[in-house]
Amino acid sequence: MNRKPGFAWRQLWNDVLPNRVFIAGIINVTPDSFSDGCGFIDTAERIQTALQMLDDGADIIDMGGESTRPGAAEVPAAEEWQRLEPVLKGILSQQPEAVISIDTRHAYTARLALQAGAKIINDVSGLDFDPAMAEVIASFHAGAILTHSTAVPELMQQSGMRIEKDALAVVRKELERIADHARAAGITDEQLMLDVGIGFGKSRQANYQLLHHAQWFESTFQLPFCWGVSRKSLLKSTPDSLEKRIAGSLALAVKLADAKVSLLRVHDVAATVAALTAAAEFDRAL
Repeated sequence: MNRKPGFAWRQLWNDVLPNRVFIAGIINVTPDSFSDGCGFIDTAERIQTALQMLDDGADIIDMGGESTRPGAAEVPAAEEWQRLEPVLKGILSQQPEAVISIDTRHAYTARLALQAGAKIINDVSGLDFDPAMAEVIASFHAGAILTHSTAVPELMQQSGMRIEKDALAVVRKELERIADHARAAGITDEQLMLDVGIGFGKSRQANYQLLHHAQWFESTFQLPFCWGVSRKSLLKSTPDSLEKRIAGSLALAVKLADAKVSLLRVHDVAATVAALTAAAEFDRAL
């Protein structure tokens, strides 16, 4: 096995710049993403977009080859890796020090990605989908982002699967279980980041309740959290548009940064960095 040196979130903070929110830029290597799917995958364009995100201020590139939007069907692991491999290798050939996170539920994909140079696995199933995933992450000493979801994407927003009330208690209990599972498999707290799973089986009201308590989650668990709200349906208005969702995404990014969260997962890196910079300048002028 081509085992990579141990990953630690704290070391990443120290290597870049401590005491600020980190930014993960989203790269969808899928033809059917809810946000930017266009029916095909342009590998060269995806590589260039990732490199531009790094230039624009992204600390991490989070890339996935399987859509996890509500209602999305599973993609076989071999097909998922076929989509991801050329983009991952293309980014690292030009930016060898780039920190790449792979958004996958499949241990097969995770193993190959870590062998190829990825440093983090972002498992939206919280280790529940593939029984081999925890062992893969632990054996590579990789970073882990583990998300709470009520069900697989095909089912998570169906009636009866959504959390409508008591979101804090329900999600806290499930994240405690996920963290305990990770630790029992050999994933250390230094490697571990959690995600409440905004949009993953929650009502709009529950999503906003979780966001309102973002700092409560980070201080309660004493672990870093990833917050992914970019362009999601909780930002939907009538009439809906991408431009309005981007505006909402930026507003929530500023609010979450004010709450001193650890990591924001965003589509619009340059705009997010600009919004956070302006908000920080405003605070420094007080």
